[in-house]
Amino acid sequence: MKMKMKWFGLCLLMVCCLVVPVAAADSSDIPAITVSGTGSVTTAPDEVIISVGVETTNTDPVTAQQENAKKSAAVISALKGLGIASEDIKTSGYRMYSHTPDEDSVFSGEKEVYVVSNTVTVTDNDVSRAGKIIDTAVMSGANNVNSVRFTISDEKAQSLRAQALIAAVAQARGDADTLAGALGVSITGVHDVTTYGSSTPIAYADNMAGGRVESAKFYAPTPIEAGTLDVTATVNIVYAIQN
Repeated sequence: MKMKMKWFGLCLLMVCCLVVPVAAADSSDIPAITVSGTGSVTTAPDEVIISVGVETTNTDPVTAQQENAKKSAAVISALKGLGIASEDIKTSGYRMYSHTPDEDSVFSGEKEVYVVSNTVTVTDNDVSRAGKIIDTAVMSGANNVNSVRFTISDEKAQSLRAQALIAAVAQARGDADTLAGALGVSITGVHDVTTYGSSTPIAYADNMAGGRVESAKFYAPTPIEAGTLDVTATVNIVYAIQN
């Protein structure tokens, strides 16, 4: 009885060894064409993200801090006056440091001055108000305009990515048909598909980035143009073929 069991186990092992390589060969030796396709959809942004800040300097740290607090509160209050919700105005940076002033500084001769910087980031879904937001912040006390970015909401990005994927698949299929025709083979189906991740597109208004506002003798509306953004998607498709 033991000999029969051993012989059965040996036969079973031999069958397994024979079957596994055959299965692997079947899955890896399928004749195929591999192509890539890219789709793109152009759209207008529906969100603007603006970073503005208040910087104050004084020989007394408490005075520098208190001046900054008052001006920053005035800026935030003015932005809320535009109808921007509190959750769309976020503190994105706060810094206080000291340094020895340069000779050409208004604090020249002082041993040490203190600088306080408070930065807020404003998000608004009305991109046409970008210039107005900047003007309101500056006129209420902001003296730094760090960046202006245009983007699209998550809901819009998801919808447009679906359109871009459809366009990418169409491009890939067109290339596959062309290759199949040139090779004299026919496409029998899709063997594998891979998509590539994408991030929400952002456009920067570079002329505003890092701007320091010293003073303004007269008021002129700040012109900011949103432009357009491209949502793209890329796919790799492996098409099975036969002669």
